[in-house]
Amino acid sequence: MKEVKFKIEKLKEEISSVEDNKYKDIFNSILSIVSDISDSIEEIDYKQDSIEENIKYIDEDIIGLQDELFEEVSIEELIELEDEYIEINCKNCNKPLFVEKEAIDNNNKIPCPFCNKEAL
Repeated sequence: MKEVKFKIEKLKEEISSVEDNKYKDIFNSILSIVSDISDSIEEIDYKQDSIEENIKYIDEDIIGLQDELFEEVSIEELIELEDEYIEINCKNCNKPLFVEKEAIDNNNKIPCPFCNKEAL
């Protein structure tokens, strides 16, 4: 982009040396359009860089989520989870919920995430 800006500046200098005002006005108008286009392209280039950077971060976040979601779990870890949680059905909407056994023992009120009412 710097090279284009340099060429535009050089063109301005050459136009300023034109003697005929009729041609000078035409060249200045063309130069103005070229400058505007150059500025627009520079702005687009800046926005493109910003978008690419954001997409890179989003991609990294998605990869992290995929790693967490599809993490391999051993049989022992599944058995431990099975021992810690119990499946109950909500008394209102009858949807299954997995609740920690300790939470059931310590709390009489377990909210249902589906119907937002008391599950037990």
